[in-house]
Amino acid sequence: MEMGMDIDVFSNAPVLVACRDLMFRSKIETTLRHMGLRPHILRPSDDPAAILAAGQFSLVIVDLGVGSDRWQAIVAAARAARPPLSPLPTPVLAFGAHVDRAAQSEARSAGCDLVVANSRLARELSALVERLLGRGASD
Repeated sequence: MEMGMDIDVFSNAPVLVACRDLMFRSKIETTLRHMGLRPHILRPSDDPAAILAAGQFSLVIVDLGVGSDRWQAIVAAARAARPPLSPLPTPVLAFGAHVDRAAQSEARSAGCDLVVANSRLARELSALVERLLGRGASD
């Protein structure tokens, strides 16, 4: 994602969230709302390709714990989608268990912009979102 873009460009576009863990989902929703962003929760029965094609999302946040087939479908749909005012694919933040290195590696290979452990997501969610929306410094 091009750095230097203002988060306000994306403030009207929702953030798509796919998360199986109720506690993480609640934290993500609360944090996004405090940042002035609108979370859109992807239900297990939702078709990610249809949801992403129908709407313009500023960011996708996906829990690798939703299952390999599911998160891969979400990432593929996000890579094909474009956020408002951007020629680049919708950025994807993936998170999962720190011990599941294979899933993290697969997520990077699938095109996730940032892959972090659950613990880092819990500590740094706001900063990670700002980074992917163009406000933060890169690692």
